[in-house]
Amino acid sequence: MKKQKLIAILFLLFLIGGKASWAGEKDYTLPPAIILPIDSMKVYDSLDFWKFEGRMRLNMNTIILSDWADGGESSLSGATYFDLMVKYEKGNFKFENYFNTAYGMQLYRYSSSRKSEDKMKLTSSVAHQFKKNWFYNAQLEFKSQYDAGYKYPNDSTIVSDWLAPGYLTLSLGVENKSINGLSIFVSPLAGKLIFVMNQDLADAGQYGVKKAEKDEDGNVIVPGENIKAELGFNIKIRYRKELLKNVDVSSNLVLYNNYADSDLTNRWNIDVEWETLFDFTINRYFVANLYLHLIYDHNVKSPIYEVQDGERVKTGESVKLQIKQNYGLGLAFKF
Repeated sequence: MKKQKLIAILFLLFLIGGKASWAGEKDYTLPPAIILPIDSMKVYDSLDFWKFEGRMRLNMNTIILSDWADGGESSLSGATYFDLMVKYEKGNFKFENYFNTAYGMQLYRYSSSRKSEDKMKLTSSVAHQFKKNWFYNAQLEFKSQYDAGYKYPNDSTIVSDWLAPGYLTLSLGVENKSINGLSIFVSPLAGKLIFVMNQDLADAGQYGVKKAEKDEDGNVIVPGENIKAELGFNIKIRYRKELLKNVDVSSNLVLYNNYADSDLTNRWNIDVEWETLFDFTINRYFVANLYLHLIYDHNVKSPIYEVQDGERVKTGESVKLQIKQNYGLGLAFKF
């Protein structure tokens, strides 16, 4: 019921966004994958220091099988993406806020439904320009998800949840925008809080928190910690550009190092998150996109499996490069 309500709310927001769509300028501070072809330019008044813009996309995919000899199962999948920008600029002062969220489901005819997309990110930054193309910048970022994630095809073992994990990062540094479409932010002082508010996951020590202490019978003596604090450096590289007519690219690379890790062997580990999105505008309403998301985080361990007696058996865990790819076709609106 919770998932159905969330899907209904996101679909309603999509319909509202579609009715409120209007043509405006291409602003590469927002992901280009949901920018429509522009027929006219929106001009802001010189005394209007606030700018608002939102964009929404709905991707759908369906497979219908009837008496298909090779097997398979009919399915319907959909995902809604929403991005909102609120920006204030006056003189050398800049205040920017970005909200990026997505939720998607895969529905099968006979099998249980599965979550295919679930993310939420809120970023706020305050900047002061002290030299041409150079800014002092303070950024606050929060990331998490809405719903529980499971170890499919096992839908009884939970692997993630709301604020499990959740990340809150405050970074102080400088930003350079010398190249059109390219932003480089370097923070030598970045504090991060990792939240794991699901106690079962905290007791297991997931996402880097201190795990629970247990007796010989497996009973919890000291519960696992729900919050882990880190201090390190943060580098963010953002590139958004129109490569060709109706072909846009948006790429974000984030590097983080916890140089204050209590474990000396971890102080040289660098967490990597890289998102790249290619957008192909087909016509005024339809957009095709190619999305690639790479994550390497030494706090997140993936299972290792081996085939034993014809069965896939978990034999351990290790830190691996996480890869997610998505090819989509859908409707796009902006307001």
